[in-house]
Amino acid sequence: MSERHSFLSATLGELNRRKVLRTMGAYAVAVFVLLQLMDAAVEPLLLPSWLPTVVVLIAILGFPMVFLLAWFFDVGPEGIRRTSTAGLLSRAQTTLLFSFTLVAMMGLAWGFHGYYADLFEPQLPVAAQEPSRDFSAPENSIAVLPFADLSAQGDQAYLADGVSEEILNLLAQVNGLNVAARTSSFAFRDSNEDIREIGRLLGVRTILEGSIRTSGDRMRLTAQLINVQDGFHIWSKYYDSELTDILDIQDEVASQIASALVESFDGLDIRSQTRSDSLAASQAYRTGRLHWWRRTPEELQRAIELFANALEYDARFAPAYAAMADTWLLLGQYGDISKVKATKKAQVMIEKALELDPESAEAFAALGLARWEIGQMDAAESALRHAKGLNEDYIPAQLWLAGVLGELGRYPEQSLVLEQAMVRDPLNELLLVNYTGNLSTRGQWQRGRDLMSELLALRPDSTILLRFMSKLELHNGNLVEGWKLADRAYQLQPYNPEDIASMARTWILLGDIAAAEQLLVDGIEASPNNMSLKEAYWMLLVVSKRFEKAERLVKDFRAEFGEDVPEYMGRHFSFRLGLLAMIRRDYAAARDFLNAAMSREEAPAWSGDEVMILTLGSEAHRRTGDPEQAQALLASAERIIRRARLQGVDDPGIYYSEGVVLALRGDQDGALQKLQQAYQRGFREDWVLEIDGRLDPLRGSPEFTLLRERVSDDLGQALAEIRALALSTF
Repeated sequence: MSERHSFLSATLGELNRRKVLRTMGAYAVAVFVLLQLMDAAVEPLLLPSWLPTVVVLIAILGFPMVFLLAWFFDVGPEGIRRTSTAGLLSRAQTTLLFSFTLVAMMGLAWGFHGYYADLFEPQLPVAAQEPSRDFSAPENSIAVLPFADLSAQGDQAYLADGVSEEILNLLAQVNGLNVAARTSSFAFRDSNEDIREIGRLLGVRTILEGSIRTSGDRMRLTAQLINVQDGFHIWSKYYDSELTDILDIQDEVASQIASALVESFDGLDIRSQTRSDSLAASQAYRTGRLHWWRRTPEELQRAIELFANALEYDARFAPAYAAMADTWLLLGQYGDISKVKATKKAQVMIEKALELDPESAEAFAALGLARWEIGQMDAAESALRHAKGLNEDYIPAQLWLAGVLGELGRYPEQSLVLEQAMVRDPLNELLLVNYTGNLSTRGQWQRGRDLMSELLALRPDSTILLRFMSKLELHNGNLVEGWKLADRAYQLQPYNPEDIASMARTWILLGDIAAAEQLLVDGIEASPNNMSLKEAYWMLLVVSKRFEKAERLVKDFRAEFGEDVPEYMGRHFSFRLGLLAMIRRDYAAARDFLNAAMSREEAPAWSGDEVMILTLGSEAHRRTGDPEQAQALLASAERIIRRARLQGVDDPGIYYSEGVVLALRGDQDGALQKLQQAYQRGFREDWVLEIDGRLDPLRGSPEFTLLRERVSDDLGQALAEIRALALSTF
């Protein structure tokens, strides 16, 4: 009889006869109840975290045991007895069933073993599992923490800082010693962090800390050199002195400590470095640099004053002239001064610095920044590399060199320069935001976000970090988070032009033109010469389709330069006017403007603006009856994109550019696919999709319509969530 049944029907019938299914169901219910009780009991009873995993594994492995017991035995009024073997399955079918069950059990056991093999093995400490940062730190590396003021009145902080800074300055002159920059080490003033964690964050093997205590006319200074890896002291010394001439005390004690430190390392010697003979000049210069790094108009103006003070103490102090120069250049970006005026002031200072010291790293770095500002990229790179060669510890030279390389699209090189600089100054905000931008451009935004979040946890009020992180969150499609960060920065510094412009650009992207315009109008009234505010306002005019006013604004920008418009700025103005002409469908005017905007030589690497100029120019030439030139320009754009891919570019912008090129080539399916990929990576600029004439071949496509609807829905949803957040704060 058994042979007349199919294997499946016979198996089901036999499982039912032997009550296997009923028993397995009851077991499953019991396991479920047990797991619910376990989940509720783990925390209150302080049970070990691994216990639920063990229970689940035992319960799962219990299923085949229950299956076998139910198959062979039956529980009835007479007790437990063996189930009759006469059933629906033949001997061969029974063998097949148990073979299948055995293979399944072995596979399940193997899978569990592979996944949980190390669950109960003795675990090494975290430090042993993952090499800590200090293990990979340079062998001869040190950070100098700000000395503590332990005087009874607590009024000697200026003396403690002076000694710390002078020690750091002297150590920076030691060949072969890697010294963490002041901007990083002084971030741990009054910190309760463990010294080993500080060392890990700073990437050094040793840390110098100390204190100053005064009593009457006497001072005691204590210094300790600590091994980061184990937290033990390498040496500790104290110095007693009379409080007669504080500046002499700083110089003398710092020299003694620096000499003792050099003796603690192997193969080090002090190199010559240009310093002022006036300790007061050096101190004013270093304090000025502290303000200089903060990048607000007020802080930069304070830096100018301190550099001027340094020159009053020492009129031949070349680094102070160079610092005046690069501060003026930065004020042209962050402050309320035109770039023309800033550049002229800076040039005088650069020439004076080089006259006093032809081998000044600071002067060559300022020269590189000035050349970068006027678009002379080769000269800028040359000057900055020379500055870096003169002084590897001068971080601004490396920061600006990385900026030049990034603008040239040489992202792997840029990354290397930034990584080298971050070894010396690991907590430098500007280095990190540039490095994060590099990662984002190469499709590694999550890694960059993690790095930014770690530093933001240390400096939660840093508007530099907040502003830049907001920009990249928005660029990668995280609209609400981007708004939160921009708003946080704006609330901290509501009068800072950079934070106003950042907040306004966020509102423009989200579609709230009124909120953006109110911010920009008020901001420009307070800082009429700030370029960031003007650029954001020009963007607002384009988005709101006030094209005539946008054109007048570009012409006003140009008029500020008079007759001496630098070539790069002339190209920039022509690009803006060409774009406006394309939007208005004035193709002849657009062609002429865009031809003037094109570089004499094809861009050597990735530039989104350069691709836009070429593709707009291609369309303008096609529309005015010059298909041959249109194809040539399109081919140039394609070459730039190919080179960018070789440099690792993988952000939303390059997918959008590829989509534009394919649309102009007539490949509608390919173009739509690239635009979809841009959307998936974060592209949310609905206004661009609306006015970009290069996408006209796609506008009748249902897929393009759907894409625009998705972008619009995302923006609307984000704006609604932001409105709700704003209301909840009142």
